[in-house]
Amino acid sequence: MKSCPRCRIDLVMTEYEGFRVAHCEQCRGYLLDLERAEGLKRTNRKTTEELKAEALAEYKGDRAERARCPVCALPMDRTSLGLPGVAMCADVCRRCGLMWLDGGELALAQLAYQATPRGIEAEELRRRMQELESSPERKAAFEANLAGLPPPEDGYGLAGGAVMDVLTRLLYERFRR
Repeated sequence: MKSCPRCRIDLVMTEYEGFRVAHCEQCRGYLLDLERAEGLKRTNRKTTEELKAEALAEYKGDRAERARCPVCALPMDRTSLGLPGVAMCADVCRRCGLMWLDGGELALAQLAYQATPRGIEAEELRRRMQELESSPERKAAFEANLAGLPPPEDGYGLAGGAVMDVLTRLLYERFRR
């Protein structure tokens, strides 16, 4: 069992926005794989209001001291989260592929991403897909319009059409969730 790099108590495995992460029930921090960090930041199962409430309740300010990796016990690197308008750092151990986010920082990272042009566009696409899924008539009209599109004029002929089919299906499946 890994222990919290701040409190030194055992971390508890929990689900956060559909991802399994290690969580400290005392300081409210999260330990996650670097691979999952970007995907988790962009997940938006929680509403903006839920994220705001979590950030307000749990964020105690950005800590200057470096955390120690719960796996290798070496000091973790302080790395900027690169959030627009927010100077906030996470503790990262590249050797072990782990990131530590203090209480409230994960919610703040999600809120900051939602405010970016990509986040706004992704939310709009999700909203449109939900509308489409909720109306069988609109879904049928969408599929009919899609089938009626002319083949791409990119010189790829049938292969280009196949690529468009795959991309359209992937997009549809991704935003259907």
